[in-house]
Amino acid sequence: MDWKDAPCFFRYWGKAKPSGDQNGENPCHLLPFHSLDVAAVGYHLLAPHTARCQELASAMSLEPEQLRSLFVFSLALHDLGKFARAFQSLADPDLPELVKPDASLAYGTAEWPHHSEAGAVFLKAFLKDELKREGLRAWGWSASGSDAKSFLRVLLGMAFGHHGKPVDAGNNRTPSPGFSEDHQAAWEYTCEVASWLRPQWPEQLVQDRNWLKQFRRLTWHLAGFAVLADWLGSDQSVFPYQATPQALGDYWQGSALPRAELALAALGFGAPLAPSSFPGVRRFFGFEPTPLQQWAQDLPWRPGPQLFVLEDVTGAGKTEAAMTLVHRLLEHGQARGVYFGLPTMATSNAMYGRVADIYRRWFDEQQVPNLVLAHGARHLNTDFAHSVVSEQARDHAYGDGEQTASAACNQWFADSRKKALLADVGVGTVDQALMAVLPFKHQTLRLIGLANKVLVVDEVHACDDYMAGLLEAVLQAHAQQGGSAILLTATLPHSMKRNLVAAYQKGRGLAAEVVEEQPSFPLATRVTDQSLEQTPLATRDSVIRRVAVEMFSKPKAVIEHLLDTAESGQCGCWIRNTVDDAIWAYQALRERAPDPDKVVLFHSRFVIADRQTIEQAALERFGKTSTAETRAGWILISTQVVEQSLDLDFDQMISDLAPMDLLIQRAGRLHRHRRDGSGNPVDTDDQRPSPVLHLFTPPYESRPASDWLSAHLPGTGAVYRDHGQLWLTLRTLLDEGGIDMPGRARHLIESVFGEDAESWIPEGLQQRHLDQEGERSSRRAMAGFNRLKMDQGYSTQASHGWMDDLHLDIGTRLNEEPSITVTLVRQDEDGALKPWVDAGPFSWERSQLQARESLARRLPDWPQPLAAQRDALVERFPGLKFSQLWLADAGVGEIAYSAVLGLHKKPR
Repeated sequence: MDWKDAPCFFRYWGKAKPSGDQNGENPCHLLPFHSLDVAAVGYHLLAPHTARCQELASAMSLEPEQLRSLFVFSLALHDLGKFARAFQSLADPDLPELVKPDASLAYGTAEWPHHSEAGAVFLKAFLKDELKREGLRAWGWSASGSDAKSFLRVLLGMAFGHHGKPVDAGNNRTPSPGFSEDHQAAWEYTCEVASWLRPQWPEQLVQDRNWLKQFRRLTWHLAGFAVLADWLGSDQSVFPYQATPQALGDYWQGSALPRAELALAALGFGAPLAPSSFPGVRRFFGFEPTPLQQWAQDLPWRPGPQLFVLEDVTGAGKTEAAMTLVHRLLEHGQARGVYFGLPTMATSNAMYGRVADIYRRWFDEQQVPNLVLAHGARHLNTDFAHSVVSEQARDHAYGDGEQTASAACNQWFADSRKKALLADVGVGTVDQALMAVLPFKHQTLRLIGLANKVLVVDEVHACDDYMAGLLEAVLQAHAQQGGSAILLTATLPHSMKRNLVAAYQKGRGLAAEVVEEQPSFPLATRVTDQSLEQTPLATRDSVIRRVAVEMFSKPKAVIEHLLDTAESGQCGCWIRNTVDDAIWAYQALRERAPDPDKVVLFHSRFVIADRQTIEQAALERFGKTSTAETRAGWILISTQVVEQSLDLDFDQMISDLAPMDLLIQRAGRLHRHRRDGSGNPVDTDDQRPSPVLHLFTPPYESRPASDWLSAHLPGTGAVYRDHGQLWLTLRTLLDEGGIDMPGRARHLIESVFGEDAESWIPEGLQQRHLDQEGERSSRRAMAGFNRLKMDQGYSTQASHGWMDDLHLDIGTRLNEEPSITVTLVRQDEDGALKPWVDAGPFSWERSQLQARESLARRLPDWPQPLAAQRDALVERFPGLKFSQLWLADAGVGEIAYSAVLGLHKKPR
């Protein structure tokens, strides 16, 4: 096709080479061709034979082919706003046939909006002009009226929001965001595409008044695929630039579709993995099943999405029971992958090790599933990093306020935490799933990452009120898109369980069923579309036990007890509630220990590489297979990082006073495995003296003053602000004399967290308790305010405002003080900037830690003479842009870092 015969819409570029990057190649990719590249990716992503297309189509009462045709048409128009002259003026490719740029136009302003918003403005103009004058028949639809126009706004609005957040036309009153010839070119392009793509418009819209509401809810899922299609369709290595006109139908059939098919096949978006048959717990894991695992194995199967809540004592094999259910869901075709969400980095590291040993056996032996750890890059599967998408060549930048598709793609996939959600098997913190229902840029990718997966949330009781509110929203959204979920807990209050179950039922369109409070423990709960079943279970004999509780009120007494523990050849642990208290205890104990090197510190303010080293050493020294030789005389001073999911076993344990559920978790690390009197593993009963959990606590007072806790343990009082609940915990343990599991599990939890428990809080602590109750209500309200209004569909009305994806703690954890990601940087002998830890391709990730904002602010500013080097570093590694860089080896300021103490204040 010659330029003189080409339609006017060929005179616009869609992707352009950066200045000085021509190399004799095409300087740009014409806009119609790029639009069709993206549509072709969507054509294969949402192929009618795929489960994702069939499930979405069924939910919308559409035929799969019909749904694909609508999705593809929307993607063909996703960059409609690039026809605006303001966008065309961002670059001036050396191609005289293109429309002339106008440097006076200020792209990204209210008058000349970004091209994603400009697409909505074009549609608004069409609906007022051409589509009003000619009717929707111009696009092949015989319908008319407000419902049909509303559907177009929803469908195309989903595609216009392909840069990661929804857009609308706003108050732009101009007929189009450009000149009349731009408007005409955009209109002719839409008509040309509609004439041969022939979208199969939904007659259901006329037949069912509620149909549009359902379609609106599912646009979140389609929007995620639109983002992915735009990113993959922008890869120059797959879709080379073409700067000469060609009949669009010919390009579609001869170039766009075959290239997209090959690209998706190479990236693993082809046929789903074939699952293996579940052979039973004994054959799969190599041991006899516990009662909970036996229940998971023998459960009569039902089709459809399901929610499981597994409540059992620490060490009872909940993880293997969950893996059994995952395998059975995979086997019955009710899931195609799994994401494990854990409360902390340490717990997800531990879970990764357990999953890595068995996940391949969930699938046919010929299959190669991807496994990705969502942080802690030591375990990242580098093959997977390239199997999703390799780094793309950069396009011409759109301006300061907006990334190109290739830049956004490179940055998103550079973050392993996000990438784990798209793996066949992902392990990470629960925050990555919670962000799917918060107004973060590209949150729709998280939703589609969870779709067709089993969401497993371990230690679900560790969610505070705010996180629990978000988890309810995730369960509702996940259930709505046909997902199954498994929640694991040893200490779940009944009120929290009731809310989580109700959220899942709401997502399935079911009336909330009353979850009767059960005295039984352990307990397995299953929710299906047909019923809600609660099954009381026994637990295995080895975890039925009593842990006595004794008190220390002076730190000197704790130090003496730990010295005696080490001298007697035992191992011990003191769990402190703050990092500063842990560092103090570590230093105080080392000063008196006969072998200071046998005192170890573990807390959350180590860089990831050092945390992994400490974790691994702890597992070897105190883990299941540890021996008397490896354990003798070792003392671990730790914070809460050891209380969840780490399989550690101590002879003696001291814990700062904490809420009841956490003390039960901590006690689960005391005599966790059977050993002889020296500490060697045995198959018989445990031969050590009966376990005792020592609490470091203020003395019990029946009528405490308001400063009962804060005067003695100010750090604990700052972390656990409901001192009434801590008093209830202490009183209950004194009354009980210890922790009986599982027989008294319900009583212990409900005595502190039950709906009637607050009536027992003494007057001196009532006001603080009421203040915290108000704070808890506020946190739940904040979760409701922050989370997306999914019923509104993918639209600006779904949120009060959208955020860039800066740091997960800002949105998923409502701390009074947010955390900051700090990246530790050093200089080599030549002055070059290097990661603190030199550990291969993920060194920068492994050189990061989390610090509360007030502590991070006390770090010295980046040296001004090194500003240019820092800027070059961030340009090379874009992910560093969202962390605070600290030249940790400069020796400046009051804060220091070491592999022994972590991030700490220098001694005065």
